[in-house]
Amino acid sequence: MLWLLLGALAVVMAAAGLLSYRAGLQEAGEMFDARLVQSTRVLVSLVDEPLSELNAYPGEPIVLRGWHGEAHGVGEALAFDDGHAYENKLAFQVWDAQRRLLLRSDSAPVRPLATLRAGYEDVVVDGAHWRAFTLQSPNGRWFQSAERTDIREELAGDIAGGTLLPLLLSLPLIALVVWWSVALATRSLRRISHEIGQRDPERLAPLDPADVPQEARGLVDAINGLLHRLDIALARERTFVADAAHELRTPISALKVHADNARHARDDEERDASQQQLAASVLRVERLVAQLLSLSRAESTGRVLERARLDLAALAGTEIDAARPLLDARSQVLRLDLQPVQVSGDEVALGLLVRNLVENAARHAPAGAIIAVRTWKSGEKAFLAVEDSGPGIPEEERERVFDRFYRRLGSHHEGSGLGLAIVKEVVITHAGTIRLAPSSQLGGLAVSVELPGLA
Repeated sequence: MLWLLLGALAVVMAAAGLLSYRAGLQEAGEMFDARLVQSTRVLVSLVDEPLSELNAYPGEPIVLRGWHGEAHGVGEALAFDDGHAYENKLAFQVWDAQRRLLLRSDSAPVRPLATLRAGYEDVVVDGAHWRAFTLQSPNGRWFQSAERTDIREELAGDIAGGTLLPLLLSLPLIALVVWWSVALATRSLRRISHEIGQRDPERLAPLDPADVPQEARGLVDAINGLLHRLDIALARERTFVADAAHELRTPISALKVHADNARHARDDEERDASQQQLAASVLRVERLVAQLLSLSRAESTGRVLERARLDLAALAGTEIDAARPLLDARSQVLRLDLQPVQVSGDEVALGLLVRNLVENAARHAPAGAIIAVRTWKSGEKAFLAVEDSGPGIPEEERERVFDRFYRRLGSHHEGSGLGLAIVKEVVITHAGTIRLAPSSQLGGLAVSVELPGLA
Protein backbone atom coordinates (compact mmCIF):
# COMPACT_ATOMS: atom_id res chain seq x y z
CA MET A 1 0.00 0.00 0.00
CA LEU A 2 2.85 2.38 0.88
CA TRP A 3 4.64 1.83 -2.43
CA LEU A 4 1.41 2.10 -4.41
CA LEU A 5 0.54 5.40 -2.73
CA LEU A 6 4.04 6.81 -3.25
CA GLY A 7 4.05 5.68 -6.87
CA ALA A 8 0.67 7.31 -7.43
CA LEU A 9 1.91 10.52 -5.79
CA ALA A 10 5.02 10.54 -7.99
CA VAL A 11 2.90 10.14 -11.12
CA VAL A 12 0.57 12.94 -9.99
CA MET A 13 3.55 15.20 -9.26
CA ALA A 14 5.08 14.49 -12.68
CA ALA A 15 1.75 15.29 -14.33
CA ALA A 16 1.49 18.48 -12.26
CA GLY A 17 5.02 19.49 -13.33
CA LEU A 18 4.18 18.88 -17.01
CA LEU A 19 0.98 20.88 -16.75
CA SER A 20 2.82 23.64 -14.90
CA TYR A 21 5.51 23.71 -17.60
CA ARG A 22 2.92 23.96 -20.37
CA ALA A 23 0.99 26.64 -18.50
CA GLY A 24 4.23 28.57 -17.82
CA LEU A 25 5.25 28.29 -21.47
CA GLN A 26 1.89 29.68 -22.54
CA GLU A 27 2.01 32.55 -20.07
CA ALA A 28 5.62 33.35 -20.99
CA GLY A 29 4.69 33.35 -24.67
CA GLU A 30 1.85 35.79 -24.10
CA MET A 31 4.04 38.07 -21.99
CA PHE A 32 7.02 38.05 -24.38
CA ASP A 33 4.80 38.51 -27.45
CA ALA A 34 3.37 41.62 -25.83
CA ARG A 35 6.90 42.83 -25.05
CA LEU A 36 7.96 42.28 -28.67
CA VAL A 37 5.13 44.53 -29.84
CA GLN A 38 6.01 47.16 -27.27
CA SER A 39 9.70 47.08 -28.15
CA THR A 40 8.91 47.43 -31.85
CA ARG A 41 6.62 50.41 -31.26
CA VAL A 42 9.26 52.11 -29.06
CA LEU A 43 11.81 51.51 -31.82
CA VAL A 44 9.48 53.09 -34.39
CA SER A 45 8.88 56.15 -32.24
CA LEU A 46 12.60 56.68 -31.61
CA VAL A 47 14.25 56.11 -34.97
CA ASP A 48 11.61 56.39 -37.71
CA GLU A 49 11.95 60.17 -38.17
CA PRO A 50 15.77 60.37 -37.73
CA LEU A 51 16.15 57.67 -40.37
CA SER A 52 14.30 59.87 -42.85
CA GLU A 53 17.40 62.09 -43.02
CA LEU A 54 19.56 59.09 -43.95
CA ASN A 55 17.46 58.08 -46.93
CA ALA A 56 19.19 60.73 -49.03
CA TYR A 57 22.57 59.25 -48.18
CA PRO A 58 22.14 55.49 -48.42
CA GLY A 59 25.10 53.44 -47.35
CA GLU A 60 26.04 50.72 -44.91
CA PRO A 61 23.41 49.97 -42.24
CA ILE A 62 23.94 51.30 -38.77
CA VAL A 63 24.87 48.53 -36.27
CA LEU A 64 24.21 49.02 -32.58
CA ARG A 65 26.65 47.11 -30.40
CA GLY A 66 25.41 45.23 -27.34
CA TRP A 67 27.06 43.64 -24.31
CA HIS A 68 29.46 40.77 -24.99
CA GLY A 69 31.19 38.60 -22.46
CA GLU A 70 30.96 35.45 -20.38
CA ALA A 71 28.31 35.09 -17.67
CA HIS A 72 26.94 32.08 -15.82
CA GLY A 73 24.20 31.55 -13.27
CA VAL A 74 20.76 33.03 -12.89
CA GLY A 75 19.15 36.29 -11.81
CA GLU A 76 21.61 39.00 -10.78
CA ALA A 77 24.55 36.95 -12.02
CA LEU A 78 23.49 37.80 -15.59
CA ALA A 79 22.96 41.56 -15.02
CA PHE A 80 25.79 44.15 -15.27
CA ASP A 81 26.16 47.93 -15.13
CA ASP A 82 26.70 48.12 -18.89
CA GLY A 83 24.30 45.46 -20.11
CA HIS A 84 22.82 42.00 -19.73
CA ALA A 85 24.03 38.57 -20.80
CA TYR A 86 20.77 37.91 -22.64
CA GLU A 87 21.31 40.84 -25.08
CA ASN A 88 22.58 38.40 -27.72
CA LYS A 89 19.24 36.61 -27.50
CA LEU A 90 17.39 39.80 -28.48
CA ALA A 91 17.57 41.41 -31.92
CA PHE A 92 16.00 44.13 -34.05
CA GLN A 93 16.19 45.38 -37.65
CA VAL A 94 14.90 48.35 -39.66
CA TRP A 95 14.29 48.07 -43.42
CA ASP A 96 13.21 50.78 -45.83
CA ALA A 97 10.42 50.47 -48.38
CA GLN A 98 12.92 49.25 -50.98
CA ARG A 99 13.89 46.44 -48.56
CA ARG A 100 17.31 47.90 -47.78
CA LEU A 101 18.69 47.32 -44.29
CA LEU A 102 19.04 50.63 -42.46
CA LEU A 103 19.60 49.66 -38.82
CA ARG A 104 20.21 46.46 -36.86
CA SER A 105 21.54 45.16 -33.56
CA ASP A 106 24.79 43.25 -33.70
CA SER A 107 22.85 40.10 -32.62
CA ALA A 108 20.69 40.28 -35.78
CA PRO A 109 21.72 38.86 -39.15
CA VAL A 110 22.04 40.94 -42.33
CA ARG A 111 19.06 39.23 -43.91
CA PRO A 112 15.51 39.84 -42.65
CA LEU A 113 14.70 38.23 -39.35
CA ALA A 114 11.29 37.30 -40.77
CA THR A 115 9.15 37.90 -43.82
CA LEU A 116 8.51 41.60 -44.31
CA ARG A 117 4.84 41.57 -43.51
CA ALA A 118 3.05 42.75 -40.41
CA GLY A 119 2.56 40.18 -37.64
CA TYR A 120 4.27 37.37 -35.74
CA GLU A 121 6.43 34.62 -37.22
CA ASP A 122 8.53 31.74 -35.85
CA VAL A 123 11.81 31.43 -37.76
CA VAL A 124 15.13 29.59 -37.59
CA VAL A 125 18.24 31.74 -37.97
CA ASP A 126 21.66 30.10 -37.99
CA GLY A 127 20.23 27.03 -36.27
CA ALA A 128 18.53 29.00 -33.48
CA HIS A 129 14.76 29.38 -33.05
CA TRP A 130 13.43 32.95 -32.90
CA ARG A 131 10.07 34.57 -32.36
CA ALA A 132 9.79 37.74 -34.50
CA PHE A 133 7.30 40.60 -34.81
CA THR A 134 7.16 42.92 -37.84
CA LEU A 135 5.51 46.36 -37.97
CA GLN A 136 5.41 48.90 -40.83
CA SER A 137 5.64 52.59 -39.95
CA PRO A 138 3.65 55.36 -41.68
CA ASN A 139 6.82 56.22 -43.64
CA GLY A 140 6.84 52.74 -45.17
CA ARG A 141 9.78 51.36 -43.19
CA TRP A 142 9.69 47.85 -41.71
CA PHE A 143 10.62 47.42 -38.06
CA GLN A 144 11.36 43.93 -36.74
CA SER A 145 11.99 42.78 -33.16
CA ALA A 146 12.87 39.16 -32.27
CA GLU A 147 14.00 37.05 -29.35
CA ARG A 148 15.28 33.52 -28.93
CA THR A 149 12.55 31.04 -27.92
CA ASP A 150 14.81 29.33 -25.38
CA ILE A 151 14.21 32.35 -23.11
CA ARG A 152 10.55 31.38 -22.94
CA GLU A 153 11.35 27.70 -22.40
CA GLU A 154 13.78 28.58 -19.64
CA LEU A 155 11.16 30.71 -17.90
CA ALA A 156 8.52 27.97 -18.20
CA GLY A 157 11.04 25.43 -16.86
CA ASP A 158 11.80 27.68 -13.90
CA ILE A 159 8.07 27.99 -13.15
CA ALA A 160 7.53 24.22 -13.40
CA GLY A 161 10.65 23.51 -11.35
CA GLY A 162 9.58 25.98 -8.69
CA THR A 163 6.24 24.20 -8.51
CA LEU A 164 7.53 20.62 -8.61
CA LEU A 165 10.72 20.87 -6.56
CA PRO A 166 8.99 21.53 -3.20
CA LEU A 167 6.68 18.58 -3.88
CA LEU A 168 9.60 16.27 -4.67
CA LEU A 169 11.49 17.44 -1.60
CA SER A 170 8.40 16.76 0.52
CA LEU A 171 7.98 13.21 -0.89
CA PRO A 172 10.06 11.56 1.90
CA LEU A 173 7.96 13.40 4.50
CA ILE A 174 4.77 12.33 2.69
CA ALA A 175 6.07 8.74 2.67
CA LEU A 176 6.65 8.90 6.42
CA VAL A 177 3.16 10.31 7.06
CA VAL A 178 1.55 7.72 4.78
CA TRP A 179 3.48 4.88 6.43
CA TRP A 180 2.44 6.07 9.89
CA SER A 181 -1.20 6.50 8.80
CA VAL A 182 -1.35 3.07 7.18
CA ALA A 183 0.28 1.43 10.18
CA LEU A 184 -2.17 3.14 12.51
CA ALA A 185 -5.19 2.24 10.38
CA THR A 186 -4.17 -1.42 9.98
CA ARG A 187 -3.19 -1.98 13.60
CA SER A 188 -6.57 -3.47 14.41
CA LEU A 189 -6.40 -5.65 11.28
CA ARG A 190 -3.06 -7.05 12.42
CA ARG A 191 -4.62 -7.74 15.81
CA ILE A 192 -7.52 -9.60 14.18
CA SER A 193 -5.12 -11.51 11.89
CA HIS A 194 -3.08 -12.57 14.91
CA GLU A 195 -6.25 -13.56 16.77
CA ILE A 196 -7.43 -15.71 13.86
CA GLY A 197 -3.97 -17.27 13.40
CA GLN A 198 -3.70 -18.22 17.08
CA ARG A 199 -7.29 -19.41 17.48
CA ASP A 200 -8.01 -23.06 18.24
CA PRO A 201 -10.12 -24.78 15.52
CA GLU A 202 -12.72 -25.69 18.13
CA ARG A 203 -13.13 -22.07 19.27
CA LEU A 204 -15.59 -20.39 16.93
CA ALA A 205 -16.59 -17.39 19.05
CA PRO A 206 -17.01 -14.18 17.02
CA LEU A 207 -14.10 -11.77 16.59
CA ASP A 208 -14.06 -8.59 18.63
CA PRO A 209 -14.94 -5.74 16.22
CA ALA A 210 -13.75 -3.03 18.64
CA ASP A 211 -11.45 -0.40 17.09
CA VAL A 212 -11.83 -1.94 13.64
CA PRO A 213 -11.80 0.79 10.94
CA GLN A 214 -15.03 1.32 9.07
CA GLU A 215 -13.48 0.03 5.82
CA ALA A 216 -12.82 -3.38 7.42
CA ARG A 217 -16.03 -3.65 9.45
CA GLY A 218 -17.80 -5.51 6.63
CA LEU A 219 -14.97 -8.07 6.46
CA VAL A 220 -15.08 -8.69 10.21
CA ASP A 221 -18.88 -9.01 10.14
CA ALA A 222 -18.63 -11.51 7.27
CA ILE A 223 -16.02 -13.57 9.16
CA ASN A 224 -18.19 -13.54 12.29
CA GLY A 225 -21.16 -14.68 10.22
CA LEU A 226 -19.07 -17.51 8.77
CA LEU A 227 -17.88 -18.53 12.24
CA HIS A 228 -21.47 -18.56 13.48
CA ARG A 229 -22.60 -20.78 10.60
CA LEU A 230 -19.62 -23.08 11.10
CA ASP A 231 -20.41 -23.34 14.79
CA ILE A 232 -24.00 -24.34 14.02
CA ALA A 233 -22.88 -26.84 11.38
CA LEU A 234 -20.27 -28.42 13.63
CA ALA A 235 -22.74 -28.64 16.51
CA ARG A 236 -25.22 -30.34 14.20
CA GLU A 237 -22.54 -32.76 12.99
CA ARG A 238 -21.46 -33.58 16.54
CA THR A 239 -25.06 -34.22 17.53
CA PHE A 240 -25.58 -36.35 14.44
CA VAL A 241 -22.48 -38.46 15.10
CA ALA A 242 -23.39 -38.93 18.76
CA ASP A 243 -26.97 -39.94 17.92
CA ALA A 244 -25.83 -42.25 15.12
CA ALA A 245 -23.29 -43.94 17.38
CA HIS A 246 -25.95 -44.42 20.05
CA GLU A 247 -28.49 -45.84 17.61
CA LEU A 248 -26.01 -48.17 15.91
CA ARG A 249 -24.77 -49.61 19.20
CA THR A 250 -27.92 -51.67 19.87
CA PRO A 251 -28.36 -53.32 16.43
CA ILE A 252 -24.64 -54.06 16.19
CA SER A 253 -24.75 -55.68 19.63
CA ALA A 254 -27.74 -57.73 18.44
CA LEU A 255 -25.73 -58.79 15.37
CA LYS A 256 -22.92 -60.00 17.59
CA VAL A 257 -25.33 -61.94 19.80
CA HIS A 258 -27.08 -63.63 16.85
CA ALA A 259 -23.73 -64.43 15.20
CA ASP A 260 -22.47 -65.92 18.46
CA ASN A 261 -25.69 -67.94 18.87
CA ALA A 262 -25.36 -69.29 15.32
CA ARG A 263 -21.78 -70.28 15.99
CA HIS A 264 -22.63 -72.13 19.22
CA ALA A 265 -25.94 -73.66 18.10
CA ARG A 266 -26.52 -77.22 19.37
CA ASP A 267 -28.46 -78.37 16.33
CA ASP A 268 -29.60 -77.29 12.89
CA GLU A 269 -32.90 -75.92 14.17
CA GLU A 270 -31.19 -73.49 16.57
CA ARG A 271 -28.66 -72.55 13.90
CA ASP A 272 -31.40 -71.78 11.35
CA ALA A 273 -33.27 -69.63 13.87
CA SER A 274 -30.12 -67.72 14.77
CA GLN A 275 -29.28 -67.19 11.11
CA GLN A 276 -32.77 -65.85 10.40
CA GLN A 277 -32.46 -63.40 13.29
CA LEU A 278 -28.97 -62.50 12.08
CA ALA A 279 -30.29 -61.76 8.56
CA ALA A 280 -33.11 -59.62 9.98
CA SER A 281 -30.62 -57.70 12.11
CA VAL A 282 -28.41 -57.10 9.07
CA LEU A 283 -31.42 -55.68 7.20
CA ARG A 284 -32.24 -53.37 10.12
CA VAL A 285 -28.65 -52.13 10.29
CA GLU A 286 -28.58 -51.67 6.52
CA ARG A 287 -31.77 -49.59 6.58
CA LEU A 288 -30.56 -47.57 9.56
CA VAL A 289 -27.26 -46.74 7.83
CA ALA A 290 -29.10 -45.82 4.62
CA GLN A 291 -31.40 -43.49 6.55
CA LEU A 292 -28.49 -41.93 8.41
CA LEU A 293 -26.81 -41.19 5.08
CA SER A 294 -30.09 -39.80 3.74
CA LEU A 295 -30.47 -37.55 6.77
CA SER A 296 -26.89 -36.31 6.37
CA ARG A 297 -27.56 -35.48 2.73
CA ALA A 298 -30.85 -33.77 3.55
CA GLU A 299 -29.08 -31.56 6.07
CA SER A 300 -26.21 -30.79 3.71
CA THR A 301 -28.60 -29.64 0.97
CA GLY A 302 -29.48 -26.76 3.25
CA ARG A 303 -26.01 -25.39 2.53
CA VAL A 304 -25.47 -26.49 -1.09
CA LEU A 305 -28.76 -26.95 -2.93
CA GLU A 306 -28.66 -27.94 -6.61
CA ARG A 307 -31.97 -26.50 -7.77
CA ALA A 308 -33.66 -27.50 -11.01
CA ARG A 309 -37.14 -27.32 -12.51
CA LEU A 310 -38.95 -30.57 -11.61
CA ASP A 311 -42.36 -32.14 -12.11
CA LEU A 312 -43.39 -33.17 -8.61
CA ALA A 313 -45.94 -35.69 -9.98
CA ALA A 314 -43.34 -37.44 -12.16
CA LEU A 315 -40.85 -37.51 -9.30
CA ALA A 316 -43.47 -38.99 -6.95
CA GLY A 317 -44.37 -41.63 -9.54
CA THR A 318 -40.73 -42.73 -9.82
CA GLU A 319 -40.30 -43.06 -6.05
CA ILE A 320 -43.64 -44.90 -5.66
CA ASP A 321 -42.55 -47.44 -8.28
CA ALA A 322 -39.39 -48.08 -6.25
CA ALA A 323 -41.52 -48.68 -3.12
CA ARG A 324 -44.05 -51.07 -4.76
CA PRO A 325 -42.25 -54.25 -3.58
CA LEU A 326 -42.75 -53.15 0.04
CA LEU A 327 -46.43 -52.36 -0.61
CA ASP A 328 -46.99 -55.67 -2.41
CA ALA A 329 -45.32 -57.60 0.40
CA ARG A 330 -47.83 -56.11 2.84
CA SER A 331 -50.79 -56.48 0.44
CA GLN A 332 -51.46 -52.76 0.65
CA VAL A 333 -53.63 -50.90 -1.88
CA LEU A 334 -52.23 -47.80 -3.57
CA ARG A 335 -54.41 -44.94 -4.78
CA LEU A 336 -52.76 -42.27 -6.96
CA ASP A 337 -53.98 -38.85 -8.05
CA LEU A 338 -50.86 -37.22 -9.47
CA GLN A 339 -51.57 -33.94 -11.21
CA PRO A 340 -48.58 -32.32 -12.99
CA VAL A 341 -47.12 -29.52 -10.90
CA GLN A 342 -43.80 -27.73 -11.39
CA VAL A 343 -41.42 -26.94 -8.51
CA SER A 344 -37.82 -25.75 -8.17
CA GLY A 345 -35.66 -27.96 -6.01
CA ASP A 346 -33.03 -30.64 -5.58
CA GLU A 347 -34.14 -33.83 -7.31
CA VAL A 348 -32.39 -36.22 -4.91
CA ALA A 349 -33.61 -34.38 -1.79
CA LEU A 350 -37.23 -34.26 -2.98
CA GLY A 351 -36.95 -37.93 -3.91
CA LEU A 352 -35.93 -38.67 -0.32
CA LEU A 353 -38.98 -36.76 0.87
CA VAL A 354 -41.46 -38.76 -1.24
CA ARG A 355 -39.75 -42.10 -0.54
CA ASN A 356 -39.75 -41.65 3.22
CA LEU A 357 -43.37 -40.52 3.33
CA VAL A 358 -44.54 -43.54 1.30
CA GLU A 359 -42.36 -46.03 3.20
CA ASN A 360 -43.44 -44.59 6.56
CA ALA A 361 -47.08 -45.00 5.57
CA ALA A 362 -46.44 -48.57 4.36
CA ARG A 363 -44.54 -49.63 7.48
CA HIS A 364 -46.92 -48.12 10.04
CA ALA A 365 -50.19 -49.04 8.35
CA PRO A 366 -51.42 -52.61 8.78
CA ALA A 367 -51.36 -55.26 6.04
CA GLY A 368 -54.06 -54.63 3.43
CA ALA A 369 -54.32 -50.93 4.31
CA ILE A 370 -55.03 -48.23 1.73
CA ILE A 371 -52.34 -45.63 0.95
CA ALA A 372 -53.24 -42.59 -1.16
CA VAL A 373 -50.75 -40.19 -2.76
CA ARG A 374 -51.85 -36.93 -4.36
CA THR A 375 -50.14 -33.95 -6.00
CA TRP A 376 -51.90 -30.73 -7.03
CA LYS A 377 -51.43 -27.01 -7.39
CA SER A 378 -53.36 -24.21 -5.73
CA GLY A 379 -52.45 -20.63 -6.62
CA GLU A 380 -48.66 -20.33 -6.53
CA LYS A 381 -48.24 -23.32 -4.19
CA ALA A 382 -47.52 -26.97 -4.98
CA PHE A 383 -48.89 -29.71 -2.68
CA LEU A 384 -48.02 -33.35 -1.97
CA ALA A 385 -50.20 -35.44 0.34
CA VAL A 386 -49.73 -39.01 1.59
CA GLU A 387 -52.64 -40.57 3.53
CA ASP A 388 -53.19 -44.04 4.96
CA SER A 389 -55.87 -46.07 6.71
CA GLY A 390 -53.60 -46.95 9.62
CA PRO A 391 -53.87 -46.03 13.30
CA GLY A 392 -52.61 -42.45 12.83
CA ILE A 393 -50.62 -40.40 15.36
CA PRO A 394 -52.11 -38.79 18.50
CA GLU A 395 -52.16 -35.01 18.39
CA GLU A 396 -49.79 -34.64 21.34
CA GLU A 397 -47.07 -36.61 19.51
CA ARG A 398 -47.30 -35.00 16.08
CA GLU A 399 -44.45 -32.59 16.76
CA ARG A 400 -42.26 -35.15 18.51
CA VAL A 401 -42.23 -37.56 15.54
CA PHE A 402 -40.05 -35.08 13.59
CA ASP A 403 -37.24 -35.50 16.15
CA ARG A 404 -34.38 -37.79 15.27
CA PHE A 405 -34.64 -41.38 16.49
CA TYR A 406 -38.00 -40.77 18.13
CA ARG A 407 -40.22 -43.86 18.24
CA ARG A 408 -43.74 -44.00 19.58
CA LEU A 409 -44.09 -46.26 22.61
CA GLY A 410 -46.33 -49.23 22.06
CA SER A 411 -46.43 -48.85 18.26
CA HIS A 412 -44.87 -52.33 17.80
CA HIS A 413 -43.31 -51.20 14.52
CA GLU A 414 -39.64 -51.54 13.66
CA GLY A 415 -37.93 -48.38 12.58
CA SER A 416 -35.07 -46.01 13.28
CA GLY A 417 -37.15 -42.87 13.88
CA LEU A 418 -35.40 -41.02 11.07
CA GLY A 419 -37.98 -40.97 8.26
CA LEU A 420 -39.91 -37.86 9.27
CA ALA A 421 -36.71 -36.15 10.46
CA ILE A 422 -35.39 -36.51 6.89
CA VAL A 423 -38.66 -35.20 5.47
CA LYS A 424 -38.60 -32.14 7.72
CA GLU A 425 -35.02 -31.26 6.74
CA VAL A 426 -35.90 -31.43 3.02
CA VAL A 427 -39.03 -29.30 3.53
CA ILE A 428 -37.07 -26.63 5.43
CA THR A 429 -34.35 -26.42 2.78
CA HIS A 430 -37.04 -25.92 0.10
CA ALA A 431 -38.81 -23.13 2.02
CA GLY A 432 -41.91 -25.29 2.47
CA THR A 433 -44.17 -26.41 5.30
CA ILE A 434 -45.37 -29.82 6.49
CA ARG A 435 -48.52 -30.65 8.46
CA LEU A 436 -49.75 -33.84 10.13
CA ALA A 437 -53.49 -34.35 10.59
CA PRO A 438 -56.10 -37.14 10.67
CA SER A 439 -57.11 -38.36 7.24
CA SER A 440 -60.72 -37.41 6.57
CA GLN A 441 -60.99 -39.98 3.76
CA LEU A 442 -59.08 -43.00 5.11
CA GLY A 443 -59.20 -42.43 8.87
CA GLY A 444 -55.44 -42.78 9.44
CA LEU A 445 -52.70 -40.18 9.15
CA ALA A 446 -52.55 -37.47 6.46
CA VAL A 447 -49.18 -35.83 5.77
CA SER A 448 -49.44 -32.66 3.67
CA VAL A 449 -46.35 -30.88 2.22
CA GLU A 450 -46.60 -27.38 0.76
CA LEU A 451 -43.80 -26.11 -1.55
CA PRO A 452 -43.33 -22.95 -3.66
CA GLY A 453 -44.65 -23.72 -7.15
CA LEU A 454 -43.58 -22.58 -10.62
CA ALA A 455 -45.72 -21.28 -13.45
